Amino acid sequence: MSDQQPRSEKPNEQHESRLQLIWDVVIFQFKLAADGLRDLLLSPVSIISAIVGLLAGGDEPDRYFKKVLKLGRRSELWLNLFGHHRRSNTSDDLVKPIQERIFSEAQNNPWLAKAGSGINRTLDGVNASVAAKQASRDSED
Repeated sequence: MSDQQPRSEKPNEQHESRLQLIWDVVIFQFKLAADGLRDLLLSPVSIISAIVGLLAGGDEPDRYFKKVLKLGRRSELWLNLFGHHRRSNTSDDLVKPIQERIFSEAQNNPWLAKAGSGINRTLDGVNASVAAKQASRDSED
């Protein structure tokens, strides 16, 4: 009986990791778009800050440009594009409640649960087929 328990948990873990993967890809795409928009905005702002600094900066011509760099660093930390920053006040904090709600709905909504089960059965079949083909190739080698 204990041998069967890990087998029954494995598909559930696999199904949860699929949902997590989809979530991670969607959030990464949004972060990439936000990062691109940030870069698009920072480019002209940095040029303008350099021009203003040269014209009106006096003894410290780079002071405006340094402020732009500081803003860029802060926005980079907040976006946390690759998830390396383990601190609070990042975009991840903003989307965490949304993720919890979506995952909860995926588990508790009967229609979503049924659709998810169907998708997972299909993916399980595809994975089993790919694994069988790989095992067949490995045995031939």
